[in-house]
Amino acid sequence: MQVTQIKTIYQDGEYLAFPNVAWLKEDVPACFFRHAKDRRKEDGKVTHIDPTAKIAYVVSDDGGNSFSSDLKVILDDEMSEQDPCVTVLSDGRIIVSLFRWDFVEEGKGAEKWGKALFERYGRSIEGKYDTFNIGFSVIISDDNGQTWKHHPVIEPDGYIPGSAVRGNIVELPDKTLLMPFYGAKYEGALASCGLVCSKNRGETWDFLSETACDKNINFLEPFLFRTDSGRLISLFRTQSDFLKPNVDFSSTYLNLHICVSDDDGHTFGPVREISSIYASNPFHALRLKSGKVLVSYGYRREPYGIRAKLCDGELSDLETADEIIVRADAPNGDLGYTGAMELSDGSALVVYYISNQDGQRIIEGAVLKE
Repeated sequence: MQVTQIKTIYQDGEYLAFPNVAWLKEDVPACFFRHAKDRRKEDGKVTHIDPTAKIAYVVSDDGGNSFSSDLKVILDDEMSEQDPCVTVLSDGRIIVSLFRWDFVEEGKGAEKWGKALFERYGRSIEGKYDTFNIGFSVIISDDNGQTWKHHPVIEPDGYIPGSAVRGNIVELPDKTLLMPFYGAKYEGALASCGLVCSKNRGETWDFLSETACDKNINFLEPFLFRTDSGRLISLFRTQSDFLKPNVDFSSTYLNLHICVSDDDGHTFGPVREISSIYASNPFHALRLKSGKVLVSYGYRREPYGIRAKLCDGELSDLETADEIIVRADAPNGDLGYTGAMELSDGSALVVYYISNQDGQRIIEGAVLKE
């Protein structure tokens, strides 16, 4: 594939991150993302956890060529909303998955969430407050985004509080919904990945299966892809233990790992490393009308940027397919979290967040054509 265009999707001077795209009803492309204050203005640096973080989106009136500056907010409260991924079901229902960090006065975190949990998984931010991930949930719209219903936190069996999501929901032929998640199974554990399922269009969710677990590897931000033959492939961002004292976070990144299910997600085979792909970012896989699958991801080492692979319909050549360098000009590694959609002319729009020349985080897109 060739990159034919780089475009700005949205910017307003604040800290924008973690985008995802989908076609809404009436063939309207929409880009969802996290919107928060740019803390450089007061603290001199940015943070991924902020009480002003909210879930918002913009739409395109011209098929994805440009996006409106009219920001539509769907969730805005005193928590830090993270990593929205939007899935439009076959009946038109829109489901946005996300997770949330709660906040209390600094020094109150252990009392609020428990000493062991907070010391391992909570954070204290800039001497301002203590924060803890309270879990993941979904927001649902049945009127094409005019109104939204926020559902309660999903608590998977066998996992302690604090699980999260970053990956689109898969709708099976029988309308069962599968949502990948990640979290710790006990205090002190590294992150494992699993699936929750819904039989009622996302109203309620139950634990279905574990996809990946290892005492030495964090399996994070899983993306679930259903192949042409019906196999389910889970793609994992992986890291070693980044919560150890005095560990350089960027040094913990590992390679992409995957595992496969042949029974609609009830069981998964062994995890396999894809050594040719550096897993410093979550992955997104888009089936194109040509039958090929575009796998995109951020690249958080020099030269920082966005990369992709064009694979066959079963992802059998994920290891060997040529790596496409979409961008290699980013000023730092705070970038990525790709999402992608196919446009009417057969090109693919890959969206991501990245820093502009002024250091602001913005949402941009690259148009790729076979």
